[in-house]
Amino acid sequence: MADAKLSREHALALLHKLAHDDEFRDRFESHPANALLSLGVPPKTVAAFPPASMAPLKLPEKSRFASLHSEVAAAPTSEFRCMSGPNSWFGGAGSDT
Repeated sequence: MADAKLSREHALALLHKLAHDDEFRDRFESHPANALLSLGVPPKTVAAFPPASMAPLKLPEKSRFASLHSEVAAAPTSEFRCMSGPNSWFGGAGSDT
């Protein structure tokens, strides 16, 4: 399975929504794949994530995402490789932590 890559635009949009939008956070917790698709992440990219990483999860506090948004905004890169998927980014199912 190929690694999924989020564009800078999608990574920033995701982190912004997770930091500020309660409705989006609820959607992401219950259906991460659908939430990513609603941001315009291509279906092919979403399908590249390991299935276990798309399981429902409990998100950390909004402040964590605000901090990550600042880090990504300052990063000099245009793509973000997601080798294990959204749940592992936040300590959910499929996490290495």
